[in-house]
Amino acid sequence: MRPTTLLSCLALFTSVYAEEFPKPFNTEKGDPMPAEEVARTMELPKGFKCVVFAAEPDVQQPIAMSWDKKGRLWVAENYTFAENPMRWDTKLRDRIIILEDKDGDGKHDGRKVFWEGGSYLTSVETGYGGVWVLHNGTLSFIADKNGDDVPDGEPEVLLDGFNVKTIGHNIVNGLRWGPDGWLYGRHGITDTSSVGAPGTPADKRIKMNCAIWRYHPTLKVLETVAHGGTNSWGHDWNANGDLFMINTVIGHLWHVIPGAYYRRMFGTHLNPHVYEIIEQTADHFHWDTGAEKWDAIRKGGASPKTSELGGGHAHVGMLIYQGGVWPKEYQGAMLSCNLHGNRINMDKLELEGCGYVGKHAPDFMQAKDKWFRGIDLLTCPDGNVIVSDWSDSGECHDNDGVHRTSGRIYKIVYGESKKGERSDSNNWWARTELQQQFEKGAGPAPRALRGLADASSKVGLVRLQTASDMQRLPLEERWPIATALAKHEEDTNDRQQPLMIWYGIETAVAADPLKGVELIKEAKLPTVRRLVARRIAEMIEAKPEAVDALVAMMLTAKSDNVLTDILEGLAAGLEGFSSAKKPKHWDSELERSLIGDGSERTIKLTRDLSVVFGSGRASDELIAIVKNVEGDANARLNAFKSVTRTAKPELLAVIRAQINDKVLGTVARNALAAYDDPNIPKAMLNPWPGRSEEQQAATVATLTSRPSYAKALLEAIKAKKVPATAISPFQARQIRSLGDESLNTLLTEAWGEIRDTPEAKKAEFAKWEGLLKPDVVAKADPAKGRMIFMAACSACHKLYGQGGAIGPELTGSDRHNLKYLLENILDPSAVVPADFRVSVLNLKDGRTITGVIPEQTERTLTVQTPAERITIERTQIVKQAQLPISLMPEGLLAALGDENVKNLIAYLMSNGQVEMPK
Repeated sequence: MRPTTLLSCLALFTSVYAEEFPKPFNTEKGDPMPAEEVARTMELPKGFKCVVFAAEPDVQQPIAMSWDKKGRLWVAENYTFAENPMRWDTKLRDRIIILEDKDGDGKHDGRKVFWEGGSYLTSVETGYGGVWVLHNGTLSFIADKNGDDVPDGEPEVLLDGFNVKTIGHNIVNGLRWGPDGWLYGRHGITDTSSVGAPGTPADKRIKMNCAIWRYHPTLKVLETVAHGGTNSWGHDWNANGDLFMINTVIGHLWHVIPGAYYRRMFGTHLNPHVYEIIEQTADHFHWDTGAEKWDAIRKGGASPKTSELGGGHAHVGMLIYQGGVWPKEYQGAMLSCNLHGNRINMDKLELEGCGYVGKHAPDFMQAKDKWFRGIDLLTCPDGNVIVSDWSDSGECHDNDGVHRTSGRIYKIVYGESKKGERSDSNNWWARTELQQQFEKGAGPAPRALRGLADASSKVGLVRLQTASDMQRLPLEERWPIATALAKHEEDTNDRQQPLMIWYGIETAVAADPLKGVELIKEAKLPTVRRLVARRIAEMIEAKPEAVDALVAMMLTAKSDNVLTDILEGLAAGLEGFSSAKKPKHWDSELERSLIGDGSERTIKLTRDLSVVFGSGRASDELIAIVKNVEGDANARLNAFKSVTRTAKPELLAVIRAQINDKVLGTVARNALAAYDDPNIPKAMLNPWPGRSEEQQAATVATLTSRPSYAKALLEAIKAKKVPATAISPFQARQIRSLGDESLNTLLTEAWGEIRDTPEAKKAEFAKWEGLLKPDVVAKADPAKGRMIFMAACSACHKLYGQGGAIGPELTGSDRHNLKYLLENILDPSAVVPADFRVSVLNLKDGRTITGVIPEQTERTLTVQTPAERITIERTQIVKQAQLPISLMPEGLLAALGDENVKNLIAYLMSNGQVEMPK
C-alpha cells in the first residue's frame, strides 16, 4: 500500500509551513568590549572620530553590507558559519536586515527584517526591483517589485553549482555592482565550483577556483574575470575604473586585469598552460615574511615586527576612498581591514610600468578591542565610511567557537556627521546614478575592444588593456596584436605585460604552433619567446613539425638570448616527458655548437634535451620530479603520466604518497584503480577528502571498481565516516553489477534500495519515450509546465529555489536527459537513496505518521510529510519501520494526460525559471 496517493500529492502543492527564526547561540566564551567603548578608544588620524552606527542586538554576524538607492544599509547576517571541524551549521538560518539613519546623526534609527530564509549567506546587493544574494551555493534574486521591503516570493535561483559542501571560509562571496553594470563576486581556493544556470549540463558549466567573476543581470551571462590569489574578501574600483582586490598570505593587494592569472597560495590553475603567474601589486607585506610562517600568528598573535609592518597577513574588506569629504591625502587611498591586527591598513596606488604599484602608508585605524574583526568597508552617502565588525576573538579558520550574538557597524567620520546630500566629489552618488541608468537600459556602452592601433601606444595602461582584450578576439585577429605588443622592449621587466600577452596568445599557439614560431622570431620580450616555445614543445607528439621548425630556427638565431629562451622553453615543456622523438636538425652538429659555445646553463639544457631525444629519462628521474612538491606543476603532472602508463608494482607506494597532494591528489586517486591492494581503501578513506569534491569523486570512482574496495566504502558510509550522497545512483548500480550478494545487502543498508524495473513499467517507459521526442518537447509550453509542477511536484521537490524538501533537489539534477526523468517519475522506487526512503511511525497516542526523516538526534526524530514537518520525542514512538519505497506516487504521468506531460517535461528540461502564465 502506498504511503500517499496521487490525489494527496496534487492537493498539497500550496502547502507552506512557517518556522520561527532559530535563536542564535554562542560556542565561544567571553564577550567583546562594549561597542561605545570600542568607538571611543579607536585610534584614528587627527580630525576623525568613530561612531557606533549599529550594534547588537540590532545587528549580529554582519558578513556583508550594501547601500540601496535610498541611502539605506542592507546587512547580511550569517549565523550558519560555524567553527571547525563543522564549518557550517544549517540547523540555524541567516537573514537580511535593513538599517536606516533617518536624521543623519551617524547612528541608525530604523531597522527592518527583510528575509530570514538564508543558509551559507555571504552577500547582499540591491537593484532591478529586488535583492541579489549569494546563499546555499547559488546566486539568487529575491523580487520586491513594489519596494515595500517584503519579498514577493521565494528566491529565484539564477546560478547554482557554487560549492558549499567542501568549502569553509573560502566560500563564494562579495556581490558588488561594477562600473560596467555587471554584478561582480569572488571565489576562494579550497575547491572548484562548476557554475551555471539551473539545469545547465556539466560540460557547459564554468569551472571556478580562486577567482573574480561577474554576471550580467539582463543578458544572464557568467564570466570569470581573473584567476588566482587565496581567498579574496574585498574588491573595489579606482577613479579610472580599474579593479583591485584584497587577498591573504601571499600578498594583500592585486590589480585585477581581465584574463589575468595571479599567484595561488597552493595548487594549480584550471588552465594547465598558464605556466607563469603575475605577482601582487603591492611592493610590501603587512607581516614578517622573512622570519615567520604565515600561520604562526594564529598560535601566538602578531609579533612586534609583524605588528610594525601592518598586523598580519589576513585582509578582509576593501575600499578605495573617493568620498570627497576626507582630506585630500586620503582621496584614492586603498583601505583594508587587517583581521589579526585589529586595524585598518592603508596603501597608496601609483602608476608603474603598464599597471600600478601599491605603496605602504601608515595604518589608518587601530582598535583597542581585541575582538574587532573588520569585515567590510563602504563609502556613505555623506562621503564618510562605515566598517562592519564580525566581533569575535577567533579568525577565519575559527577553532575556538563562534560568538553569534555580537556584531557592530561603525561609522568613521571626518568633522561632523550629517545626512548625505548629492555631491559631485562623492563617488557614492555617481555610482548609484550610474547603476540606475543601467537598470533603465540607458547605461553607457561597453568600451570598444582595443586592437592593433592600440598596440603601439606609449601609454602602459593602454598596452595592458590591449593585451587583456586579446582574449575576447578571434584567434586569427590576435597574431598581429601580440606581435606588435611583444616588440615593446620597455615592457621586458614589467610585472604583468609579458604574461598578459602570453595569456592572450596561448590558445592561438595551441591551434597553430607554426605561427607561434614566427612570433618568436619577431618578439623582443624573453618571457613571450620562452613560453611560446614551451607550449610548442608540449605538443611534440601531436604536432612534431612545429618543434622541427623551432629547432631549425635555433640554427640561424642571431641572438644568444633568443637561443637561450628557446632552449628554456623546450626544456620546460619536456621536463616531465620520459622520452620524445628527436626533432629534425637536432643532430650532433647542433649539439656540439650549443655545448661548445654556450653558457653553463645552455650546456645543461642541451644535454638534458639530448637525453629526452635519445635513450630517455630514467624512471628514478621522473619519480623525483613527481615527488618534488615545490616543482613545476605541469612537469609533475607530465612525469606522473609518464611513470603510470603501466601499473608497475614498484610504483604503488609512489602513487599512494600523492593522494593528498594539491597538484596530483586527484590523478593519484584515479591511478590507484589499477592496483588490487587491501590497504588502498583505508588510505583513500582515512580521512575522507572533505575539502575537495574532485578528490571525492576520484575516490568513489576507484572504490566502486572492485568488490573489496566497494565493501570498504559502504562500511565507511554505514559508519557515517563518508556521506551517503558521495555515491550516485549510477555508482550504486555499478556496485550492484559487481555481482556480490553480500555487497548488495550492504548497499541497501548503507545507501538505499535498487530494484529491477518490472516489464509493465518498461513498456510504459517506451510509450512516453516515443511520445516525448525532442521536437515535441521543444514545441511544448514550459510556463504551463511550471503550473503543473507547482500542483503535482513542488510539495516534495525544489526546482529553481522553489518547492519542498521532502524529495531530492531537482535544480542540479540531470534534467536534460529524458531517460533520467522518465526512470525517476515512472518507477520512483527503483532507486531510493536512504535519506528519501519512507518511514512509518506508530505513536503512543494512536497516530501513524508516514514521511521521510531529514533530521534526528538521540532524543528526537523530525519527520517531513507532504503537509507538515513534525518533531517527535523518541519516547513517544511505539514502532518504527522503514520501507524500501519512495514517497513519490506511481502513475503520475498517466493521470496528467499527454499535453500536460509534454508541458511538464519542457519545464523540467528548461535552463532557467520561466514566467507563470498570465
